[in-house]
Amino acid sequence: MGLLSIHFKPNFLGLLKCLNKLNWFIVFFSLINLSVCIYEDQIGKFDWRQTYVGRIKFSQFDTVSTAKKIIVATEENVLAALNLKTGQVVWRHVFESTSTGNIQLLHVTEKVVTVTGSNPYLVRGWDSSTGVLLWEWSLTLQNEEQSEFSEFWVQNNMLVHMLPVFGSHVEVSMYNLLSGQNRGATSKLPATWTNDGCVLSAPYYTCISGGVGTQQLLSLDVTSNAVQLLSRPISEYVTVNTYDGGLRPLDTNNVIPAFTLDDKKIVLIRNNQFEILKTEVVDPSASVALVDTMHGQVILQAWFDENEGFTVKAHNAATGAEVPELRVLEPELKLAEPELAAATCSRPRDQLACRLLLTGADDSVHLMQQGGRVIWSREEALANVVAVEFVELPVSDLDAAIESEFDQKEGSIWAAFTRRLQTQFQQLQTLIQSLQKGEGEEDEAPPALVRDYFGLHKIIVLVTDVGKIFGMDNLSGALLWQYYEPSLDTENVLVYTRRTARYPPYDAYVTIVGKHEESGNGLIISLNPITGALIGEKLMHLDVQLLQCALLHRPDNEKLYALILLDKDENVQILPGSAAPLVENMYMYVAEKNTARVQGYALVYDGRSLWARRTWQVQLGGGGAARVVLAARKAAAERVHSPGRVLPDRSVLYKYLNPNLVLFVTEGPDPLHKDVVVATCVDAVSGAVVAAQTHRRARALPLAIHTEHYLAYLYYNDKHRRTEIATLELYEGQSRWLGAGAAFSSLAGRRAPSVERQAYILAAAPAAAATTRTEKALTDKHVILALSSGALVEIPWGYLEARRGGLAEDGSVIPAQASPPELLLGGDARLNYNRSLARPARVHAAPAGLESTSLVLATGLDLFYTRVAPSKTFDLLKDDFDYYLITIVLAALILATYSTKYFASRKILKMAWK
Repeated sequence: MGLLSIHFKPNFLGLLKCLNKLNWFIVFFSLINLSVCIYEDQIGKFDWRQTYVGRIKFSQFDTVSTAKKIIVATEENVLAALNLKTGQVVWRHVFESTSTGNIQLLHVTEKVVTVTGSNPYLVRGWDSSTGVLLWEWSLTLQNEEQSEFSEFWVQNNMLVHMLPVFGSHVEVSMYNLLSGQNRGATSKLPATWTNDGCVLSAPYYTCISGGVGTQQLLSLDVTSNAVQLLSRPISEYVTVNTYDGGLRPLDTNNVIPAFTLDDKKIVLIRNNQFEILKTEVVDPSASVALVDTMHGQVILQAWFDENEGFTVKAHNAATGAEVPELRVLEPELKLAEPELAAATCSRPRDQLACRLLLTGADDSVHLMQQGGRVIWSREEALANVVAVEFVELPVSDLDAAIESEFDQKEGSIWAAFTRRLQTQFQQLQTLIQSLQKGEGEEDEAPPALVRDYFGLHKIIVLVTDVGKIFGMDNLSGALLWQYYEPSLDTENVLVYTRRTARYPPYDAYVTIVGKHEESGNGLIISLNPITGALIGEKLMHLDVQLLQCALLHRPDNEKLYALILLDKDENVQILPGSAAPLVENMYMYVAEKNTARVQGYALVYDGRSLWARRTWQVQLGGGGAARVVLAARKAAAERVHSPGRVLPDRSVLYKYLNPNLVLFVTEGPDPLHKDVVVATCVDAVSGAVVAAQTHRRARALPLAIHTEHYLAYLYYNDKHRRTEIATLELYEGQSRWLGAGAAFSSLAGRRAPSVERQAYILAAAPAAAATTRTEKALTDKHVILALSSGALVEIPWGYLEARRGGLAEDGSVIPAQASPPELLLGGDARLNYNRSLARPARVHAAPAGLESTSLVLATGLDLFYTRVAPSKTFDLLKDDFDYYLITIVLAALILATYSTKYFASRKILKMAWK
């Protein structure tokens, strides 16, 4: 033992010394930052994210688990749980956007059961508290002809599937909910009376059959062992002469099978008998629901009337007496076509308390408590944004007065002196008011929407798919105003800023151009983006179908840019009409999507009217069955800082800066190469084809970038099974075609520009693309890609340059066309760090007042806003700038300077006396 301790003790002490030295190395290396990320205090400082679920399709209150929630399934193929108190998303699952993710059934008890897909179907069970998947099994139907009419419901822990074969029979199958085991063979119930107007009020399948005047109301319990058909003539319930037909199941999840007949009568099926309730449907558009309470069943009806507003009435299902406790009358609540998505009632302390989940035609969701108080609201229309426009805010009244003071050149010196005194008095009043507000009052009105010093505060105008328009604060994401137009068809909708807020006293002016939902003619909505009020043309219905629209390049006396409309008869209309004399050198083009034919027009004003003259026509894609996938042109307000780029030999390569250039990407079949993608650059004034490029065995993606002389578009390479991005750069050469500083003219150019081409491999699946924009274009250009994985990445344009070739292993330069290099997307290029975006659709960029900063908004199922600085914040101090330290150093330097000066003067004085 002693010998062992003699040999072991020195080795143990040496090990301790080695570990002690290692600790110092660990401490040293821990001081070195080896990661690339944002600081923790920067999370959410310059960005925000809003999560949405989409238009609600199914919903149920989760009253079983401890944390009360609302389980919803939406038209966007999303399964989510909403907090009952706040409406925030507790958990969410985003399924496939195709038919494979379509939710067919939502059933909520202790677990959440969903059926998704379209033959095969996936049956899943979820934990209601966490959203964790518990079990899953698939179901495949042999009869696929009418699978779209399949119906699912849960009964006695069995999944029941019903497939009607119209005019023949009804097939019913039952499966174990957990294992998917089929309980016996599929039952085929004879039902020759079935048609596409039948409704399911589980477990009864009800139809109306027969000729006019002899129609019968037929219903069948498809899960009963003893088949019993319920049949009654329609004439017993409604007047045959005024009967329009139509069955509609009740909304929400009913305990007893029920439906409405002819939007007038409410019919229950009880004890295998039809039972007409004493309560009738108050309004044909009313949403009717049957709610089970502790003291019987209650019929709820909700509707919206232009005169009375939003109304909810409740009646006892047995007696027909109205329940006054649940009556709601809210004239201020503008809810278009309300629908009772879910309802639950309880009776705490002998008082009936109900909560109603309401949805509207504008995709809004409201949780209403008894008495009409809205607990929370969600604007699910923002899950489908189709157009975005950033609008500047107006200056404050004081700043506007100062600007107007300097704009007034006329008048005497005393008038200018008087205006100066008035301005100083206003500034003094503003200072006193700000000091008074700082003393105390907490419940103040929200601050006025005014422009900040750096121009970072803006209004975002968003147009959604359902025709609802929002005004949003870009800094907080708060909704400032909303306007709903149900007749607006938002396919190919366009938003124009016709006047900014820089010209007081004129208001900002935004116009939305779309189509009418029913007629297909043009529809114009003009509003003030700051307040949301209709101005100018307001809501204007056109009698013709529009082919193209554009803004006049010159404003009128009121700083308003006129809107030019070209209809299908090639007639031109200008709004306002007084701006017609300003039309000069104006050109438009029209591209037919299905035929890939592009036509150009020149607008001519002859002193009396404005008309269009067809000047050119181009057939893209080589003819045949080609179609236009997208057309991309430069932003009208885009600026170009430098007309050329300096080469290493100090020569200048001038850019081909054609403001009329349009990039068309077409796709068409090919007998040899399957699909062929053709990218064509066309001058919209002369119709000349400036450049073209073909990709064989490829499929075009509707993503393109066009800025300055850069062009980029994306396509999927079928041969190599990968996504590629092709870039084009157009140059005039080392000598200018026109004189220095001369305006560009498409009709004066007689030479074709030189084209540099390159393709890059993109190891990702992009869903949207955009480029950063700044006011004066001094900063670098960056490409922003929204990936299907939920990442928002930023790529410098230097990585995509067409003049940059790859490098071989020996260091030699590979020509641009030889081998497309791969773009590496690093983790530091991700703008949204851990805030992944569900199903991104579009990316929008706008300039800020700071030249270094660009504002970015990504839309889709989520909204994400941030700001980027492609060339870093060269015109702004850093966030962690130490103001205290620089102040102390500056004060010390001043003190040292004056002290040194004092002692130096004393020394000189002493030397003079010697």
